[in-house]
Amino acid sequence: MMEALRLATRSSKLALWQANEVASRLKEKGIACEIVPVRSAGDIDLVNPIYEMGVQGVFTRELDIALLNHDADIAVHSLKDVPVVTAKGTTIAAVLPRADAHDVLIHKGKTPGEEKFIVATSSIRRRSQWLAKFPHHETVNIRGNVETRIQKLNESDFDGLIMAKAAIDRLEMKLPNMLVLDWMLPAPAQGRDRHCVS
Repeated sequence: MMEALRLATRSSKLALWQANEVASRLKEKGIACEIVPVRSAGDIDLVNPIYEMGVQGVFTRELDIALLNHDADIAVHSLKDVPVVTAKGTTIAAVLPRADAHDVLIHKGKTPGEEKFIVATSSIRRRSQWLAKFPHHETVNIRGNVETRIQKLNESDFDGLIMAKAAIDRLEMKLPNMLVLDWMLPAPAQGRDRHCVS
């Protein structure tokens, strides 16, 4: 009997959803999987903006280490957060079908316009596009998993939060105030997941 593949993933609800989706598809092929949760540098440091952390692959480095140390056989992660050059000794083995690639604004009932508006995002891409469209608005850094960021929005004086629609859809979150940003260019491969092997 074949041993179960050890599948490394971050431990957030979204990451586990993605890992379990891959495990389910492999099970259909007769391949069992064991989920191996891994904490990344990006999960530990929830204060500093990602671009200030000075490390490529802040969400994937520990997954690569798990693969290279043979603590896992495959790793699953959002493709948009994977460095363009993968870790030596690993390869992208598969990519799931793409989900909705749009970004969305989660807000408190006040939509962006000419008045003051504070929007939270840790992404330079999202921040630069937002300020190009709304130069009079303010952007603030926000870190954490999907649920943590929404909680921070609700407990703060921010007016809105930008997130990937695919994350909201996958977690089946019913949010009363969500606006699809069809004008915002998404990250390359946003809405896709991949698994790597060493």
